[in-house]
Amino acid sequence: MSNKKILIVEDESIIAEDISDSLISLGYRITDIVYSGEEAIQSAKEFRPDLVLMDVNLQGEIDGITAAEEIRSHFQIPVVYLTAYADENTLRRVNTTKPFGYIVKPFEEKNLHTTIQLALHRHQHDCLTNLPNRSLLREQLSQVLDKHKKLPAMIPVMTLSLDKINRINSTLGHDIGDSVLCKIADRLNNCTENINIVARLEAAEFAIVLEPVAKKQDAAKIAQKILDIVAQPMIVEGTELYVTASVGISLSPGDGSNADELLKNACTAMYNSQEKGGNQYQLYTEKAAKISINKFAQETGLRNALKRSEFELYYEPQIEIKTGKIIGAEALVRWNHPERGRVSPGEFIPMAEEMGLIAPLGEWVLETACRQTKAWQTEGLPPLRVAVNVSARQFERKNLTERVSEILKETNLDPKYLELELTEGLILQDEAAAIRAFKVWKDMGIRIAIDDFGTGYSSLSYPKRFAFDALKIDKSFIRDIADDCQNAAITVAIIQMAHSMKMTVIAEGVENERELAFLCSRDCDEIQGYFFSQALPTAEFEALLKSDKCWDF
Repeated sequence: MSNKKILIVEDESIIAEDISDSLISLGYRITDIVYSGEEAIQSAKEFRPDLVLMDVNLQGEIDGITAAEEIRSHFQIPVVYLTAYADENTLRRVNTTKPFGYIVKPFEEKNLHTTIQLALHRHQHDCLTNLPNRSLLREQLSQVLDKHKKLPAMIPVMTLSLDKINRINSTLGHDIGDSVLCKIADRLNNCTENINIVARLEAAEFAIVLEPVAKKQDAAKIAQKILDIVAQPMIVEGTELYVTASVGISLSPGDGSNADELLKNACTAMYNSQEKGGNQYQLYTEKAAKISINKFAQETGLRNALKRSEFELYYEPQIEIKTGKIIGAEALVRWNHPERGRVSPGEFIPMAEEMGLIAPLGEWVLETACRQTKAWQTEGLPPLRVAVNVSARQFERKNLTERVSEILKETNLDPKYLELELTEGLILQDEAAAIRAFKVWKDMGIRIAIDDFGTGYSSLSYPKRFAFDALKIDKSFIRDIADDCQNAAITVAIIQMAHSMKMTVIAEGVENERELAFLCSRDCDEIQGYFFSQALPTAEFEALLKSDKCWDF
Protein backbone atom coordinates (compact mmCIF):
# COMPACT_ATOMS: atom_id res chain seq x y z
CA MET A 1 0.00 0.00 0.00
CA SER A 2 3.05 2.27 -0.06
CA ASN A 3 2.87 5.38 -2.23
CA LYS A 4 -0.89 5.71 -1.71
CA LYS A 5 -2.09 9.29 -1.37
CA ILE A 6 -3.97 10.29 1.79
CA LEU A 7 -5.81 13.49 2.67
CA ILE A 8 -5.93 14.31 6.40
CA VAL A 9 -8.93 16.31 7.62
CA GLU A 10 -8.45 17.15 11.31
CA ASP A 11 -9.30 20.36 13.15
CA GLU A 12 -6.47 19.97 15.72
CA SER A 13 -3.17 20.73 14.00
CA ILE A 14 -0.98 18.86 16.50
CA ILE A 15 -2.95 15.62 16.00
CA ALA A 16 -2.96 16.14 12.23
CA GLU A 17 0.84 16.58 12.14
CA ASP A 18 1.39 13.47 14.29
CA ILE A 19 -0.81 11.41 11.96
CA SER A 20 1.00 12.79 8.93
CA ASP A 21 4.46 11.95 10.31
CA SER A 22 3.32 8.45 11.21
CA LEU A 23 1.86 7.75 7.76
CA ILE A 24 4.86 9.17 5.91
CA SER A 25 7.11 6.83 7.90
CA LEU A 26 4.94 3.94 6.72
CA GLY A 27 5.36 4.88 3.06
CA TYR A 28 2.17 6.89 2.40
CA ARG A 29 2.06 10.27 0.68
CA ILE A 30 0.08 13.08 2.30
CA THR A 31 -1.67 15.21 -0.32
CA ASP A 32 -2.88 17.84 2.14
CA ILE A 33 -3.82 18.63 5.75
CA VAL A 34 -7.01 20.68 6.09
CA TYR A 35 -9.18 21.74 9.01
CA SER A 36 -12.72 22.28 7.64
CA GLY A 37 -15.30 20.39 5.61
CA GLU A 38 -15.20 23.01 2.88
CA GLU A 39 -11.42 22.65 2.53
CA ALA A 40 -11.74 18.86 2.52
CA ILE A 41 -14.11 18.87 -0.45
CA GLN A 42 -11.93 21.30 -2.39
CA SER A 43 -8.73 19.38 -1.64
CA ALA A 44 -10.32 16.05 -2.61
CA LYS A 45 -11.43 17.58 -5.90
CA GLU A 46 -8.00 19.02 -6.62
CA PHE A 47 -5.63 16.24 -5.53
CA ARG A 48 -7.85 13.11 -5.82
CA PRO A 49 -6.31 11.18 -2.93
CA ASP A 50 -6.67 7.42 -2.61
CA LEU A 51 -8.22 7.79 0.85
CA VAL A 52 -9.46 10.49 3.23
CA LEU A 53 -8.96 10.42 7.00
CA MET A 54 -11.87 12.49 8.27
CA ASP A 55 -12.57 13.96 11.72
CA VAL A 56 -16.28 14.45 12.51
CA ASN A 57 -16.11 17.83 14.27
CA LEU A 58 -14.36 20.41 12.08
CA GLN A 59 -13.86 24.10 11.69
CA GLY A 60 -16.16 25.90 9.26
CA GLU A 61 -19.86 25.33 8.58
CA ILE A 62 -19.66 21.79 7.16
CA ASP A 63 -18.90 18.94 9.54
CA GLY A 64 -16.93 15.84 8.61
CA ILE A 65 -19.94 13.63 7.94
CA THR A 66 -21.46 16.08 5.46
CA ALA A 67 -18.08 16.56 3.77
CA ALA A 68 -17.55 12.78 3.59
CA GLU A 69 -20.86 12.26 1.82
CA GLU A 70 -19.96 14.93 -0.75
CA ILE A 71 -16.55 13.35 -1.35
CA ARG A 72 -18.00 9.83 -1.63
CA SER A 73 -20.83 10.74 -4.00
CA HIS A 74 -18.88 13.10 -6.26
CA PHE A 75 -15.38 11.61 -6.33
CA GLN A 76 -15.86 7.96 -5.16
CA ILE A 77 -12.97 8.34 -2.69
CA PRO A 78 -13.09 6.09 0.41
CA VAL A 79 -13.34 7.76 3.80
CA VAL A 80 -12.11 6.54 7.18
CA TYR A 81 -13.41 8.48 10.19
CA LEU A 82 -11.16 9.55 13.07
CA THR A 83 -13.24 10.84 15.95
CA ALA A 84 -13.66 10.92 19.70
CA TYR A 85 -17.42 10.46 19.28
CA ALA A 86 -19.07 7.05 19.21
CA ASP A 87 -22.61 7.88 20.32
CA GLU A 88 -25.60 6.34 18.58
CA ASN A 89 -26.61 9.48 16.69
CA THR A 90 -23.10 10.01 15.29
CA LEU A 91 -22.78 6.37 14.27
CA ARG A 92 -26.18 6.47 12.54
CA ARG A 93 -25.16 9.53 10.51
CA VAL A 94 -21.76 8.04 9.74
CA ASN A 95 -23.28 4.81 8.40
CA THR A 96 -25.37 6.69 5.83
CA THR A 97 -22.11 7.82 4.16
CA LYS A 98 -20.92 4.20 3.66
CA PRO A 99 -17.52 4.66 5.39
CA PHE A 100 -14.55 2.35 4.88
CA GLY A 101 -13.51 2.53 8.52
CA TYR A 102 -14.18 4.18 11.89
CA ILE A 103 -11.47 4.72 14.50
CA VAL A 104 -12.22 6.18 17.93
CA LYS A 105 -9.58 8.48 19.39
CA PRO A 106 -7.18 7.87 21.01
CA PHE A 107 -5.85 5.08 18.78
CA GLU A 108 -2.59 3.20 18.22
CA GLU A 109 -0.53 3.69 15.09
CA LYS A 110 -0.83 -0.05 14.33
CA ASN A 111 -4.65 0.13 14.36
CA LEU A 112 -4.64 3.16 12.09
CA HIS A 113 -2.30 1.46 9.59
CA THR A 114 -4.37 -1.76 9.59
CA THR A 115 -7.62 0.18 9.07
CA ILE A 116 -6.12 2.11 6.16
CA GLN A 117 -4.82 -1.08 4.55
CA LEU A 118 -8.21 -2.77 4.83
CA ALA A 119 -10.01 0.30 3.51
CA LEU A 120 -7.73 0.61 0.49
CA HIS A 121 -8.04 -3.11 -0.27
CA ARG A 122 -11.82 -3.02 0.08
CA HIS A 123 -12.08 0.05 -2.14
CA GLN A 124 -10.11 -1.59 -4.95
CA HIS A 125 -11.29 -5.20 -4.73
CA ASP A 126 -14.55 -6.94 -5.46
CA CYS A 127 -16.16 -8.06 -2.20
CA LEU A 128 -17.50 -11.34 -3.67
CA THR A 129 -14.52 -12.71 -5.62
CA ASN A 130 -11.72 -10.63 -4.00
CA LEU A 131 -10.49 -9.84 -7.51
CA PRO A 132 -9.32 -6.33 -8.36
CA ASN A 133 -12.25 -4.08 -9.29
CA ARG A 134 -12.43 -1.60 -12.15
CA SER A 135 -10.57 1.10 -10.20
CA LEU A 136 -7.56 -1.09 -9.41
CA LEU A 137 -7.64 -2.67 -12.87
CA ARG A 138 -7.26 0.73 -14.54
CA GLU A 139 -4.33 1.50 -12.25
CA GLN A 140 -2.60 -1.84 -12.83
CA LEU A 141 -3.26 -1.81 -16.58
CA SER A 142 -1.81 1.69 -16.85
CA GLN A 143 1.35 0.45 -15.13
CA VAL A 144 1.59 -2.51 -17.53
CA LEU A 145 1.19 -0.23 -20.55
CA ASP A 146 3.87 2.16 -19.27
CA LYS A 147 6.23 -0.73 -18.66
CA HIS A 148 5.86 -2.15 -22.18
CA LYS A 149 5.25 1.00 -24.24
CA LYS A 150 8.68 0.87 -25.90
CA LEU A 151 8.49 -2.84 -26.71
CA PRO A 152 7.27 -4.12 -30.13
CA ALA A 153 4.92 -6.69 -28.56
CA MET A 154 1.16 -6.13 -28.10
CA ILE A 155 -0.74 -6.15 -24.78
CA PRO A 156 -4.07 -8.02 -25.13
CA VAL A 157 -6.97 -6.80 -23.00
CA MET A 158 -10.05 -9.01 -22.78
CA THR A 159 -13.48 -8.49 -21.30
CA LEU A 160 -15.56 -11.58 -20.57
CA SER A 161 -19.28 -11.78 -19.83
CA LEU A 162 -20.99 -14.99 -18.71
CA ASP A 163 -23.85 -15.92 -21.02
CA LYS A 164 -27.33 -16.26 -19.51
CA ILE A 165 -26.18 -16.02 -15.89
CA ASN A 166 -29.55 -14.43 -15.11
CA ARG A 167 -31.18 -17.78 -15.86
CA ILE A 168 -29.19 -19.35 -13.02
CA ASN A 169 -30.06 -16.50 -10.66
CA SER A 170 -33.77 -16.63 -11.45
CA THR A 171 -34.04 -20.43 -11.49
CA LEU A 172 -31.65 -21.55 -8.74
CA GLY A 173 -31.24 -18.36 -6.73
CA HIS A 174 -28.61 -15.65 -6.34
CA ASP A 175 -26.58 -17.66 -3.81
CA ILE A 176 -25.96 -20.29 -6.51
CA GLY A 177 -25.26 -17.52 -9.01
CA ASP A 178 -22.68 -15.98 -6.65
CA SER A 179 -21.01 -19.39 -6.19
CA VAL A 180 -20.78 -19.71 -9.98
CA LEU A 181 -19.12 -16.28 -10.21
CA CYS A 182 -16.57 -17.27 -7.55
CA LYS A 183 -15.76 -20.54 -9.32
CA ILE A 184 -15.33 -18.72 -12.64
CA ALA A 185 -13.06 -16.18 -10.91
CA ASP A 186 -10.89 -19.07 -9.63
CA ARG A 187 -10.79 -20.65 -13.09
CA LEU A 188 -9.73 -17.41 -14.72
CA ASN A 189 -7.01 -16.88 -12.13
CA ASN A 190 -5.55 -20.32 -12.74
CA CYS A 191 -6.40 -21.24 -16.32
CA THR A 192 -3.17 -20.17 -18.07
CA GLU A 193 0.24 -18.75 -17.26
CA ASN A 194 -0.28 -16.14 -19.99
CA ILE A 195 -2.64 -14.11 -17.77
CA ASN A 196 -1.23 -11.05 -16.04
CA ILE A 197 -4.33 -9.52 -14.39
CA VAL A 198 -7.86 -10.78 -13.74
CA ALA A 199 -10.47 -8.31 -12.45
CA ARG A 200 -14.21 -8.27 -11.93
CA LEU A 201 -15.89 -5.32 -13.61
CA GLU A 202 -19.54 -5.71 -12.59
CA ALA A 203 -22.26 -8.36 -12.34
CA ALA A 204 -21.05 -11.27 -14.50
CA GLU A 205 -18.35 -9.32 -16.36
CA PHE A 206 -14.61 -9.82 -15.91
CA ALA A 207 -11.50 -8.27 -17.43
CA ILE A 208 -8.30 -10.11 -18.28
CA VAL A 209 -4.94 -8.59 -19.18
CA LEU A 210 -2.57 -11.01 -20.88
CA GLU A 211 1.19 -11.05 -21.05
CA PRO A 212 2.56 -9.43 -24.25
CA VAL A 213 2.05 -11.34 -27.51
CA ALA A 214 3.68 -11.06 -30.92
CA LYS A 215 0.55 -11.67 -33.03
CA LYS A 216 -3.20 -11.20 -32.72
CA GLN A 217 -3.65 -14.91 -33.36
CA ASP A 218 -1.75 -15.64 -30.13
CA ALA A 219 -4.32 -13.68 -28.15
CA ALA A 220 -7.13 -15.40 -30.04
CA LYS A 221 -5.77 -18.86 -29.14
CA ILE A 222 -5.61 -17.92 -25.47
CA ALA A 223 -9.16 -16.54 -25.63
CA GLN A 224 -10.41 -19.85 -27.03
CA LYS A 225 -8.59 -21.73 -24.27
CA ILE A 226 -10.27 -19.50 -21.68
CA LEU A 227 -13.68 -20.12 -23.27
CA ASP A 228 -13.09 -23.88 -23.17
CA ILE A 229 -12.13 -23.77 -19.50
CA VAL A 230 -15.12 -21.60 -18.56
CA ALA A 231 -17.45 -24.02 -20.38
CA GLN A 232 -16.33 -27.05 -18.36
CA PRO A 233 -19.04 -28.39 -16.02
CA MET A 234 -19.06 -27.38 -12.37
CA ILE A 235 -20.80 -28.77 -9.30
CA VAL A 236 -22.52 -26.17 -7.11
CA GLU A 237 -24.36 -27.45 -4.03
CA GLY A 238 -24.84 -30.82 -5.66
CA THR A 239 -26.08 -29.43 -8.98
CA GLU A 240 -24.10 -29.85 -12.20
CA LEU A 241 -24.03 -26.57 -14.11
CA TYR A 242 -22.67 -25.41 -17.44
CA VAL A 243 -21.96 -21.79 -18.33
CA THR A 244 -20.47 -20.21 -21.42
CA ALA A 245 -19.01 -16.78 -22.03
CA SER A 246 -18.64 -14.03 -24.60
CA VAL A 247 -15.17 -12.52 -24.95
CA GLY A 248 -14.00 -9.31 -26.57
CA ILE A 249 -10.33 -8.58 -27.31
CA SER A 250 -8.50 -5.31 -27.89
CA LEU A 251 -4.72 -5.01 -28.26
CA SER A 252 -2.39 -2.17 -27.38
CA PRO A 253 -1.17 -0.09 -29.07
CA GLY A 254 -3.30 -0.59 -32.20
CA ASP A 255 -6.70 -0.58 -30.48
CA GLY A 256 -5.89 2.00 -27.83
CA SER A 257 -3.03 3.66 -26.02
CA ASN A 258 -4.54 3.88 -22.52
CA ALA A 259 -6.46 1.67 -20.11
CA ASP A 260 -9.87 3.27 -20.59
CA GLU A 261 -9.74 3.09 -24.38
CA LEU A 262 -8.58 -0.52 -24.41
CA LEU A 263 -11.30 -1.60 -21.96
CA LYS A 264 -13.96 0.27 -23.91
CA ASN A 265 -12.93 -1.33 -27.18
CA ALA A 266 -12.73 -4.80 -25.62
CA CYS A 267 -16.28 -4.31 -24.32
CA THR A 268 -17.43 -3.31 -27.80
CA ALA A 269 -15.98 -6.55 -29.18
CA MET A 270 -17.56 -8.51 -26.29
CA TYR A 271 -21.02 -7.11 -27.07
CA ASN A 272 -20.44 -8.18 -30.67
CA SER A 273 -19.76 -11.72 -29.39
CA GLN A 274 -22.99 -11.64 -27.39
CA GLU A 275 -25.01 -10.51 -30.41
CA LYS A 276 -23.58 -13.40 -32.43
CA GLY A 277 -24.94 -15.88 -29.90
CA GLY A 278 -22.23 -16.04 -27.23
CA ASN A 279 -19.71 -18.78 -26.39
CA GLN A 280 -17.15 -17.17 -28.68
CA TYR A 281 -14.58 -14.39 -28.90
CA GLN A 282 -14.37 -11.40 -31.20
CA LEU A 283 -11.42 -9.13 -31.91
CA TYR A 284 -12.09 -5.40 -31.88
CA THR A 285 -12.48 -3.76 -35.28
CA GLU A 286 -13.34 -0.19 -36.16
CA LYS A 287 -16.12 -1.42 -38.43
CA ALA A 288 -17.81 -3.32 -35.60
CA ALA A 289 -17.34 -0.31 -33.32
CA LYS A 290 -19.12 1.96 -35.80
CA ILE A 291 -21.98 -0.52 -36.05
CA SER A 292 -22.19 -0.62 -32.26
CA ILE A 293 -22.21 3.18 -32.00
CA ASN A 294 -24.90 3.41 -34.67
CA LYS A 295 -27.00 0.82 -32.85
CA PHE A 296 -26.62 2.72 -29.59
CA ALA A 297 -27.77 5.91 -31.32
CA GLN A 298 -30.73 4.02 -32.82
CA GLU A 299 -31.71 2.63 -29.43
CA THR A 300 -31.58 6.10 -27.90
CA GLY A 301 -33.68 7.43 -30.76
CA LEU A 302 -36.15 4.59 -30.39
CA ARG A 303 -36.60 5.33 -26.68
CA ASN A 304 -37.50 8.91 -27.54
CA ALA A 305 -39.60 8.15 -30.61
CA LEU A 306 -42.88 7.61 -28.74
CA LYS A 307 -42.39 10.80 -26.72
CA ARG A 308 -41.71 12.78 -29.89
CA SER A 309 -44.60 11.27 -31.88
CA GLU A 310 -42.29 9.90 -34.57
CA PHE A 311 -44.35 6.74 -35.10
CA GLU A 312 -47.10 6.57 -37.69
CA LEU A 313 -49.65 3.93 -38.61
CA TYR A 314 -50.07 2.62 -42.13
CA TYR A 315 -53.08 0.54 -43.13
CA GLU A 316 -52.87 -2.42 -45.51
CA PRO A 317 -56.29 -3.16 -47.08
CA GLN A 318 -57.90 -6.56 -46.61
CA ILE A 319 -60.19 -7.53 -49.50
CA GLU A 320 -63.16 -9.89 -49.44
CA ILE A 321 -62.78 -12.05 -52.54
CA LYS A 322 -66.54 -12.58 -53.14
CA THR A 323 -67.34 -8.86 -53.27
CA GLY A 324 -63.96 -7.35 -54.16
CA LYS A 325 -64.50 -4.72 -51.46
CA ILE A 326 -62.27 -3.51 -48.66
CA ILE A 327 -63.65 -5.04 -45.48
CA GLY A 328 -60.69 -4.50 -43.18
CA ALA A 329 -57.16 -3.28 -42.77
CA GLU A 330 -54.05 -4.41 -40.93
CA ALA A 331 -52.48 -1.62 -38.87
CA LEU A 332 -48.72 -1.50 -39.41
CA VAL A 333 -46.38 0.81 -37.51
CA ARG A 334 -43.76 2.93 -39.26
CA TRP A 335 -40.96 5.02 -37.74
CA ASN A 336 -40.23 8.42 -39.28
CA HIS A 337 -36.75 9.18 -37.90
CA PRO A 338 -35.98 12.93 -37.89
CA GLU A 339 -32.54 12.36 -39.46
CA ARG A 340 -32.58 8.93 -41.11
CA GLY A 341 -36.06 9.22 -42.58
CA ARG A 342 -38.18 6.07 -42.80
CA VAL A 343 -36.70 3.21 -40.72
CA SER A 344 -37.62 -0.32 -41.78
CA PRO A 345 -39.87 -2.22 -39.33
CA GLY A 346 -37.54 -5.18 -39.85
CA GLU A 347 -34.87 -3.06 -38.19
CA PHE A 348 -36.66 -1.35 -35.32
CA ILE A 349 -39.24 -3.98 -34.31
CA PRO A 350 -36.58 -6.54 -33.23
CA MET A 351 -34.75 -3.70 -31.49
CA ALA A 352 -37.91 -2.70 -29.63
CA GLU A 353 -38.43 -6.36 -28.64
CA GLU A 354 -34.88 -6.60 -27.32
CA MET A 355 -35.14 -3.32 -25.38
CA GLY A 356 -38.51 -4.12 -23.82
CA LEU A 357 -40.20 -1.24 -25.69
CA ILE A 358 -42.48 -3.37 -27.84
CA ALA A 359 -45.22 -3.49 -25.18
CA PRO A 360 -45.75 0.30 -24.92
CA LEU A 361 -45.34 0.60 -28.69
CA GLY A 362 -47.92 -2.15 -29.24
CA GLU A 363 -50.34 -0.43 -26.89
CA TRP A 364 -49.91 2.83 -28.81
CA VAL A 365 -50.62 0.99 -32.08
CA LEU A 366 -53.77 -0.59 -30.64
CA GLU A 367 -55.13 2.67 -29.25
CA THR A 368 -54.30 4.67 -32.39
CA ALA A 369 -55.82 2.06 -34.72
CA CYS A 370 -59.04 1.82 -32.69
CA ARG A 371 -59.37 5.60 -32.46
CA GLN A 372 -58.84 6.06 -36.19
CA THR A 373 -61.26 3.27 -37.12
CA LYS A 374 -63.96 4.88 -34.99
CA ALA A 375 -63.20 8.27 -36.56
CA TRP A 376 -63.78 6.82 -40.04
CA GLN A 377 -67.10 5.37 -38.91
CA THR A 378 -68.14 8.71 -37.42
CA GLU A 379 -67.24 10.36 -40.71
CA GLY A 380 -69.75 8.10 -42.45
CA LEU A 381 -67.37 5.72 -44.22
CA PRO A 382 -68.40 2.05 -44.47
CA PRO A 383 -67.46 0.27 -41.21
CA LEU A 384 -64.39 -1.91 -41.48
CA ARG A 385 -62.43 -4.21 -39.23
CA VAL A 386 -58.93 -3.20 -38.06
CA ALA A 387 -56.35 -5.92 -37.39
CA VAL A 388 -53.63 -5.30 -34.79
CA ASN A 389 -50.69 -7.57 -34.02
CA VAL A 390 -50.11 -8.60 -30.41
CA SER A 391 -46.46 -9.18 -29.46
CA ALA A 392 -45.15 -11.76 -27.03
CA ARG A 393 -43.97 -8.99 -24.69
CA GLN A 394 -47.46 -7.49 -24.63
CA PHE A 395 -48.89 -10.91 -23.90
CA GLU A 396 -46.53 -11.31 -20.93
CA ARG A 397 -48.11 -8.28 -19.28
CA LYS A 398 -50.72 -9.32 -16.74
CA ASN A 399 -53.08 -6.49 -17.64
CA LEU A 400 -53.26 -6.98 -21.42
CA THR A 401 -56.91 -8.08 -21.50
CA GLU A 402 -57.86 -5.16 -19.25
CA ARG A 403 -55.98 -2.66 -21.44
CA VAL A 404 -57.70 -3.95 -24.58
CA SER A 405 -61.09 -3.49 -22.90
CA GLU A 406 -60.14 -0.02 -21.62
CA ILE A 407 -58.92 1.12 -25.05
CA LEU A 408 -62.13 -0.02 -26.71
CA LYS A 409 -64.17 1.92 -24.14
CA GLU A 410 -61.94 4.99 -24.42
CA THR A 411 -62.20 5.03 -28.22
CA ASN A 412 -65.89 3.95 -28.24
CA LEU A 413 -65.14 1.30 -30.88
CA ASP A 414 -67.46 -1.69 -31.04
CA PRO A 415 -65.31 -4.80 -30.26
CA LYS A 416 -66.58 -6.59 -33.38
CA TYR A 417 -64.51 -4.18 -35.49
CA LEU A 418 -61.24 -5.20 -33.79
CA GLU A 419 -59.18 -8.22 -34.80
CA LEU A 420 -56.18 -9.28 -32.70
CA GLU A 421 -53.50 -11.23 -34.55
CA LEU A 422 -51.32 -13.67 -32.58
CA THR A 423 -48.51 -15.95 -33.74
CA GLU A 424 -48.07 -19.61 -32.87
CA GLY A 425 -44.84 -18.84 -31.02
CA LEU A 426 -46.64 -16.42 -28.72
CA ILE A 427 -49.23 -19.04 -27.76
CA LEU A 428 -46.50 -21.61 -27.24
CA GLN A 429 -44.92 -19.49 -24.50
CA ASP A 430 -47.92 -19.66 -22.17
CA GLU A 431 -50.88 -21.68 -23.38
CA ALA A 432 -52.82 -21.26 -20.13
CA ALA A 433 -52.61 -17.47 -20.36
CA ALA A 434 -53.62 -17.64 -24.03
CA ILE A 435 -56.72 -19.67 -23.20
CA ARG A 436 -57.78 -17.16 -20.52
CA ALA A 437 -57.23 -14.20 -22.84
CA PHE A 438 -59.09 -15.88 -25.71
CA LYS A 439 -62.13 -16.43 -23.53
CA VAL A 440 -62.25 -12.80 -22.41
CA TRP A 441 -61.81 -11.47 -25.94
CA LYS A 442 -64.34 -13.87 -27.46
CA ASP A 443 -66.90 -12.90 -24.81
CA MET A 444 -66.34 -9.26 -25.72
CA GLY A 445 -66.90 -9.97 -29.42
CA ILE A 446 -63.32 -9.38 -30.58
CA ARG A 447 -62.19 -11.42 -33.57
CA ILE A 448 -58.98 -13.46 -33.13
CA ALA A 449 -56.67 -14.51 -35.95
CA ILE A 450 -53.63 -16.77 -36.01
CA ASP A 451 -50.89 -14.99 -37.93
CA ASP A 452 -48.04 -16.40 -40.06
CA PHE A 453 -49.71 -19.80 -40.10
CA GLY A 454 -47.48 -22.68 -41.14
CA THR A 455 -44.21 -21.13 -39.99
CA GLY A 456 -44.33 -22.37 -36.38
CA TYR A 457 -43.57 -25.69 -34.73
CA SER A 458 -47.01 -27.17 -34.03
CA SER A 459 -49.17 -25.57 -36.64
CA LEU A 460 -51.79 -28.28 -37.00
CA SER A 461 -52.52 -28.54 -33.27
CA TYR A 462 -53.35 -24.91 -32.58
CA PRO A 463 -56.42 -24.40 -34.78
CA LYS A 464 -57.94 -27.49 -33.15
CA ARG A 465 -57.28 -26.41 -29.57
CA PHE A 466 -57.95 -22.66 -29.83
CA ALA A 467 -61.10 -20.95 -31.06
CA PHE A 468 -59.63 -18.78 -33.81
CA ASP A 469 -61.97 -16.82 -36.06
CA ALA A 470 -59.47 -16.38 -38.85
CA LEU A 471 -56.29 -17.98 -40.16
CA LYS A 472 -53.68 -15.98 -42.09
CA ILE A 473 -51.61 -17.95 -44.57
CA ASP A 474 -48.04 -16.67 -44.47
CA LYS A 475 -46.83 -14.92 -47.61
CA SER A 476 -43.97 -17.44 -47.99
CA PHE A 477 -46.59 -20.01 -49.10
CA ILE A 478 -48.37 -17.57 -51.44
CA ARG A 479 -45.24 -16.56 -53.32
CA ASP A 480 -45.20 -18.14 -56.82
CA ILE A 481 -48.14 -20.31 -55.80
CA ALA A 482 -49.28 -20.74 -59.40
CA ASP A 483 -45.95 -22.37 -60.34
CA ASP A 484 -44.72 -23.88 -57.08
CA CYS A 485 -46.45 -27.25 -56.60
CA GLN A 486 -45.41 -27.57 -52.96
CA ASN A 487 -46.68 -24.12 -51.99
CA ALA A 488 -49.90 -24.81 -53.90
CA ALA A 489 -50.48 -28.11 -52.10
CA ILE A 490 -49.80 -26.59 -48.67
CA THR A 491 -52.08 -23.64 -49.33
CA VAL A 492 -54.96 -25.79 -50.54
CA ALA A 493 -54.61 -28.03 -47.48
CA ILE A 494 -54.61 -25.03 -45.14
CA ILE A 495 -57.74 -23.55 -46.77
CA GLN A 496 -59.61 -26.83 -46.55
CA MET A 497 -58.59 -27.43 -42.94
CA ALA A 498 -59.53 -23.88 -41.87
CA HIS A 499 -62.93 -24.06 -43.56
CA SER A 500 -63.67 -27.40 -41.92
CA MET A 501 -63.04 -25.66 -38.60
CA LYS A 502 -65.31 -22.73 -39.53
CA MET A 503 -62.44 -20.25 -39.86
CA THR A 504 -62.05 -17.44 -42.36
CA VAL A 505 -58.88 -17.70 -44.45
CA ILE A 506 -56.79 -14.62 -45.28
CA ALA A 507 -53.90 -14.89 -47.74
CA GLU A 508 -51.03 -12.47 -47.13
CA GLY A 509 -48.63 -11.11 -49.70
CA VAL A 510 -50.71 -11.47 -52.88
CA GLU A 511 -48.63 -9.72 -55.54
CA ASN A 512 -49.96 -10.71 -58.96
CA GLU A 513 -53.05 -11.78 -60.85
CA ARG A 514 -52.05 -15.45 -61.15
CA GLU A 515 -51.72 -15.76 -57.36
CA LEU A 516 -55.09 -14.08 -56.95
CA ALA A 517 -56.74 -16.36 -59.53
CA PHE A 518 -55.37 -19.44 -57.81
CA LEU A 519 -56.74 -18.32 -54.43
CA CYS A 520 -60.13 -17.47 -55.93
CA SER A 521 -60.38 -20.92 -57.48
CA ARG A 522 -59.59 -22.54 -54.12
CA ASP A 523 -62.24 -20.55 -52.21
CA CYS A 524 -59.90 -18.41 -50.15
CA ASP A 525 -61.98 -15.80 -48.30
CA GLU A 526 -59.80 -12.69 -48.12
CA ILE A 527 -56.52 -11.36 -49.43
CA GLN A 528 -54.08 -8.58 -48.73
CA GLY A 529 -50.97 -7.58 -50.61
CA TYR A 530 -49.38 -5.27 -53.13
CA PHE A 531 -51.54 -6.45 -56.02
CA PHE A 532 -54.49 -4.53 -54.63
CA SER A 533 -52.61 -1.94 -52.58
CA GLN A 534 -49.56 -1.59 -50.43
CA ALA A 535 -49.93 -0.33 -46.86
CA LEU A 536 -50.90 3.35 -46.94
CA PRO A 537 -50.63 6.26 -44.49
CA THR A 538 -53.86 7.37 -42.86
CA ALA A 539 -54.83 10.09 -45.34
CA GLU A 540 -54.13 7.95 -48.41
CA PHE A 541 -55.98 4.96 -46.99
CA GLU A 542 -58.94 7.21 -46.22
CA ALA A 543 -58.90 8.43 -49.83
CA LEU A 544 -58.86 4.81 -50.99
CA LEU A 545 -61.93 4.08 -48.84
CA LYS A 546 -63.75 7.08 -50.24
CA SER A 547 -62.93 6.02 -53.82
CA ASP A 548 -64.93 2.84 -53.18
CA LYS A 549 -62.30 0.90 -55.14
CA CYS A 550 -63.20 -2.78 -55.59
CA TRP A 551 -62.66 -5.68 -57.96
CA ASP A 552 -65.18 -7.55 -60.00
CA PHE A 553 -63.96 -11.11 -59.67
